[in-house]
Amino acid sequence: MQINKTVINYKGSSYLAPSPKLNQKQQSFGGVGDVLTAGLQTFDKYPMIGVSFIDTVSTNIPRTVVDLKTGIPAALETARREFSGLFVNCLMPSFIVLGVAKKLNPQFQKHFKGIDMAHSWANQSVIEFLSPIYKHAKKSGEPEKVAKEFARETLSKLEGLDGKTWVKFSDKIGTENFEKAVDILGNTISRFGLSGKETKEAISQAHKLIVDETKASEILRVNGKRLGTNLSDLLRDQVDLGRKFATKSVGDHLDSFTKQATKFINKKSLIGLAIIIPLAMSVQALNRRMTRKQFHAKGAPIYKDFGKKNTHKDLSPQEERKFFAQKCLAAGGMVGLALLSMMKKPTMQMFQFKGMFPTVDQCRVIACSTFASRMFAAEDSNELRESTVRDVASFSGLYFLGDYVAKGVATAIEKIKPDVKLLNVVKESKQTDNVFKKFGNWVKNVQLKSFDEISGAGAKNLRSVCQVASILFSIAFLGIALPRYNRSVTEKKVARQKAEEEKMKLEAQKQQPKPVISTQMFQTALKSNKVS
Repeated sequence: MQINKTVINYKGSSYLAPSPKLNQKQQSFGGVGDVLTAGLQTFDKYPMIGVSFIDTVSTNIPRTVVDLKTGIPAALETARREFSGLFVNCLMPSFIVLGVAKKLNPQFQKHFKGIDMAHSWANQSVIEFLSPIYKHAKKSGEPEKVAKEFARETLSKLEGLDGKTWVKFSDKIGTENFEKAVDILGNTISRFGLSGKETKEAISQAHKLIVDETKASEILRVNGKRLGTNLSDLLRDQVDLGRKFATKSVGDHLDSFTKQATKFINKKSLIGLAIIIPLAMSVQALNRRMTRKQFHAKGAPIYKDFGKKNTHKDLSPQEERKFFAQKCLAAGGMVGLALLSMMKKPTMQMFQFKGMFPTVDQCRVIACSTFASRMFAAEDSNELRESTVRDVASFSGLYFLGDYVAKGVATAIEKIKPDVKLLNVVKESKQTDNVFKKFGNWVKNVQLKSFDEISGAGAKNLRSVCQVASILFSIAFLGIALPRYNRSVTEKKVARQKAEEEKMKLEAQKQQPKPVISTQMFQTALKSNKVS
């Protein structure tokens, strides 16, 4: 088998490795559903584009438009707050970690000369899984044979979840396609001269061969134990690490490499988070400073008369202490929600970066820091209430409620169409379980399948329906209903406060003593009137 550019030859027959442009040309756009599915599949393929688009459409723009009703200051601050949150929380972290890794790489090269770990995204569980396999494959002799045996043994050990069934890859994949995948991966590993594009296309072809037959790629296990990665990332890491293992400096010291690589991963991840979290926590304070400078007014721009007159009232020391305690309580609730949403005890591996996009758990930590800092940046009780309600709901919507909506729609579709598989079920609930236990199991052990795991245009379109339902929920609840509710409560409180102030003024005026006119003064006034 030879790899030349994007053409892969296998046993005399040639076929092209898939590329995004080629797939777009071959995609059938017979209807709106096909177009929508193609777009959502693109978001799955390029997560940064997907998250940016969905977050912009579902929350950033709607919230800005809703706050425009309050005034331009409110809309501008909302736009800066929401879009900076997307950039700092989701798009920036991995680039910061990549920069940290490049700075740390010279230290790593002191142990393993010539090895570039800066651009490697394999996490600890993957390295510990692949290292012993390569050590065993080294007995095969020649580098090409070692690479293929490494690929074969890796795939043979894998099981993937298809619906409710664990599928052993070596049993499920036909012999010819299994060997094709092994040959593609083996040749890709042993060919150091391949460009990044050629490497990605070869990996994509191997991935397609495997998933087309197994229908399993997102949830993997080895010897009954879950592997902390999906098939796409595993194949990427297998090629990357296979090339590193083939070098003498690493191949002769695999155990040492595993230890040093784990330290490197933990160090770059911790330093990266140590940079990202303070940055995320400072954004709202900077945002407020820009609002003050732009409109020459103190306080929060959540009032319609902000900037027109002084709406900000300075608090007394006693009020400041009470207000700070309220902030601590709100931020503490945010932290508790973040920990609860993880549904597992935090470990170091949860915070290891494994790609050019933060993991869900990393996003939870960064988002929690961002939202808590917004609560501490609140300048009065109305803003603290708005921030607490908005950000608690936002966190819930982003990290589990939206997922519940998508899974709920998928669950309903599977009941209506039993032949369509849209969900992976890690663990089924028992018939004897009560409603709460069944719901808890559904929350924790049921996951929506990826587009790659679903066969047929019709089923893929139904998968799109699930994701669209989640997006529409975010637009309606997080983007429109929530900010409108928040602002309406604030406006009612302000109106009520103004009415009370007016009432107090009137009562004060009534209680003022009326001027007393003496008899002499009255007679003098009468005489003066007669004279005139």
